[in-house]
Amino acid sequence: MDETPRQTMDRVNVRLAALLEEARRALRGERDFDVRDVRRLREPVREMAPLVAQAAELKRLQPEIAGVLDQYKAQLRDLQTTLLQVRIMLQARQASLLAKRNHHTSVSRWVSALSMTR
Repeated sequence: MDETPRQTMDRVNVRLAALLEEARRALRGERDFDVRDVRRLREPVREMAPLVAQAAELKRLQPEIAGVLDQYKAQLRDLQTTLLQVRIMLQARQASLLAKRNHHTSVSRWVSALSMTR
């Protein structure tokens, strides 16, 4: 049985809220955030695209759907902010790993130089 647009929106909003919380948990350091998370976030957005394209018509035919669409838009705004924060966190982690790698390289060269002088 096919879902109504309202059922799809409700389901997607619940799913998006859960994924948004997972991203926030990653920001708090409670879990990792990786490419699988990005792919999982992409799915509900892709699923909603045709409904968002029809939003004006859907609101006209079913005015009660406006609140569900507003909830979706609010979650997208939150997601945009959260993903920006995740991006910054990942860039900071990358910079930290690069600094550690450079340190290890320097130590390795120092040890090599020291062993040549003995």
